[in-house]
Amino acid sequence: MSGTYFATIVSATSIVSYLGYYYLEGWPGMWNFAGTLLTSFLAAIWVAKKMRSFGCTTVPEYIYKRFGKIHSLFACFIILIGAITLMAAQIKASIAVMRPFVSWSDVTISIVVLVIFVAFTALGGMKAVAWTDTICAYIIIIGVWAMAISYLMQIDGFGELMREVQVINPDYVKAFSSNITPLTALGWTVTWGICNFGAPQFVGRFLSATSPESAAKSQAVTALMVGIFYIPLLIVGIGGMLIMPGLNKQDMIFGTLVMETVHPVVGGLMFAAVIGAIISTADSLLLLASTTFTRDLWRTFIRPEMTSKTELNMSRAITVIIGILGVILTFTLTDVIQFVQARAVTLMGSAMAMLILIGAFNKKITQTAALASMITGFVVANVWYALGQPYGIYSALPGSISSGLVLIIVSMFTKPMPKEKLARFFPEE
Repeated sequence: MSGTYFATIVSATSIVSYLGYYYLEGWPGMWNFAGTLLTSFLAAIWVAKKMRSFGCTTVPEYIYKRFGKIHSLFACFIILIGAITLMAAQIKASIAVMRPFVSWSDVTISIVVLVIFVAFTALGGMKAVAWTDTICAYIIIIGVWAMAISYLMQIDGFGELMREVQVINPDYVKAFSSNITPLTALGWTVTWGICNFGAPQFVGRFLSATSPESAAKSQAVTALMVGIFYIPLLIVGIGGMLIMPGLNKQDMIFGTLVMETVHPVVGGLMFAAVIGAIISTADSLLLLASTTFTRDLWRTFIRPEMTSKTELNMSRAITVIIGILGVILTFTLTDVIQFVQARAVTLMGSAMAMLILIGAFNKKITQTAALASMITGFVVANVWYALGQPYGIYSALPGSISSGLVLIIVSMFTKPMPKEKLARFFPEE
């Protein structure tokens, strides 16, 4: 359970794009994973056990049974948009990784990786995903640590790394910098720490745990694994600016460092790690999208009598369609991979995270408030993006805050939900 959650949450973004971010920003860059640690911590002590106790297997199912049909329909719509966007981020990362090795065009690389993703997911299903994720988790950690140790040996240790980086720019060894202010740090923390609870590829992992206790324990272990992963990744990114200075394209830094600065065996481990992360996240996203469309949308709202065979065939077709849409979207995105993923998670989280963080624990939350909260969070986050994220405030902050405030305030002035509908979620009250 911990391995599959870790391998999904540590996507290609975490290795390819974050490494470049640390190279360019130094230690202040660490704030972009603070929220990921917060997610696992909150899930371990608070959220995972509660959500698993409801007996729901998907986020739209939880929203449907807790709040209603229209809420679930809106959730399905948002999830499908998010899944396509996140899929595009994985394809974009695949292009960045493969470009140094082959002379193919970006379109050809996209088609090849799409065929691999779709074939693996459609033929292997959830069982293949679970096994792959577990194996990938070990490859990712081993690969990152191997490169970090190689760098520390070349630089003569961690102390020397800190001294040399400080000479380049004193801001690189501080908690904050001119680029990463406390407000930026808060934005990153909310993006991953709060909005992840509205991202079903993450929440779905502890919904599928064998028991509420297992869900909570797996999140505690995941928090440990996340820390074990990001510490060496920071060392590699920051050490890279000493070993090979002058790089400036964030998503290309990973490939350059691996190709030019480490032994081929270590480089091979790192490429295996990132390929593992890409496959792990991509297959999870394709399964998420196909399940959302066939089960949570089509079966629930259109054809409840659909046979299992029809559902399976539709699921495979949707897997192909989502993959193709992801490829098309890839060539319209100009942001670095890190911000493509952040935007998708922000939009899903702004709409749905508060329905989990507050709605799962407070029986006074009403159906009207839940719908108003979803719409408000989604609209505010999109508008904030359209405005260019004024004052350097990431959209996750106004999106989540507005969603939470509307959820609580509107609940005070609207009709409470019937006790019989709440009984499943609050049996002791």
